[in-house]
Amino acid sequence: MKNLLLLVACLTAPVHSLADWVVDPVGSYVGFASVKNDLIAENHSFTAITGTVEDSGDVNIAIALTSVETLIPIRNERIRSMLFEVAEYPDVTVTANLNIDEFTLLGLGESKMETIPLSVNLHGMDLSKNVLVKVTRSSNNNYEVTSLGPIVIHASQFALSDGLESLRKIAGLQSIDLTVPVTVALRLVKIQPIS
Repeated sequence: MKNLLLLVACLTAPVHSLADWVVDPVGSYVGFASVKNDLIAENHSFTAITGTVEDSGDVNIAIALTSVETLIPIRNERIRSMLFEVAEYPDVTVTANLNIDEFTLLGLGESKMETIPLSVNLHGMDLSKNVLVKVTRSSNNNYEVTSLGPIVIHASQFALSDGLESLRKIAGLQSIDLTVPVTVALRLVKIQPIS
């Protein structure tokens, strides 16, 4: 079953890139928290994450905004249409370039902390951000990449403030915090050549 999921991930990766590594969508997680009325915090996530990492170090990750999951269906729909405007902006894309040798030399069970400069495109806006991550070699062909601490973004950085205000009004809330902490845990799997 796991091999089937990895095959699907490879087939759904961008055609221009037959990657050396893929993001395992089942073993990966991207979540964010929201705070409403100044004191009610809730955790949300995205369920569709794909991506590739080439041996050259080029990283391309896509998160489908239609896959937002807040555990409340009407809220999911409102976030998709009123905040993210998925008809026009369906994905978050993240790109980076890594020195892969720093990580492939890790022994089984070993970890390395690294600050990685990322380029994020969301809602038609680009943002560069340095993110501290921990990379752990969990098996011969698997690596776990987790953010160390939340990645804090502000709605205004992606032109999302007006959308949040619309959500606040339709939900009858006093406030929705414009600062959003994001957490990331990705599993990278080495693609084995077909013999």
